[in-house]
Amino acid sequence: MNRNAIRVLGIVVGLLAGTIAALAFRSQSSNNGINGKQSASKTQVNEAGTDEPTSRVSPPDPGKRNELKHMVAEAKKEDAWMKEFELIERSGRTVTSQDLRGEPYIACFFFSTCPGSCTRQSNQMQLLQSKFKGKPIKFVSITVDPEIDTPEVLTEYADKFQASDRWLFLTGSLDYIMRVGAEKFFLGHVEKRGHPDQFCLVDAQGDIVGSYAWQELAERELLIAQANELLEGK
Repeated sequence: MNRNAIRVLGIVVGLLAGTIAALAFRSQSSNNGINGKQSASKTQVNEAGTDEPTSRVSPPDPGKRNELKHMVAEAKKEDAWMKEFELIERSGRTVTSQDLRGEPYIACFFFSTCPGSCTRQSNQMQLLQSKFKGKPIKFVSITVDPEIDTPEVLTEYADKFQASDRWLFLTGSLDYIMRVGAEKFFLGHVEKRGHPDQFCLVDAQGDIVGSYAWQELAERELLIAQANELLEGK
């Protein structure tokens, strides 16, 4: 395994660790709701067999903002790390990450023949497009099946969701797209016909600032709130 692959693996492991911590927190919160109200001073038996107050559980990093901020800063120090990317839009024109700067955008990975969650994911992106209609924000869907998803196929797929010209559908070589997923969006499992169910929020400078499990209502609401913060310049 070369140095670049090791760096990708390390960052992806860090991102997954953050996700596991968040899920653990949600599970703990749910259990507390079932068992009734519990104060932060509730006691538990420690390893020595004595009672001691439990510490208050800290909430997870919303949208992984702090975690991603650190990852982006570390990645920028690595010469071999991808700083910019270049893909082909459904219109046939080349779109670079430089072209996307100046406005925030929400990105995800998908493929047009997906038998699973992709249709629901695209439905959610369509709702976001409506939610932010008239506002300076873009939407980016990147295929993980470029052999099938030619610009023509992507155009037909985009039409099913009434995608405007502010919703871009991008393709390119699979190896390159996998690298974009790992190094620009810090996502694991971006591979042929495989992708995580995440929406990624990118700021106007081109840096990812949030990652959200779109299947969860609370995460979608958090994405909308944090996107609005970017639009308001906070």
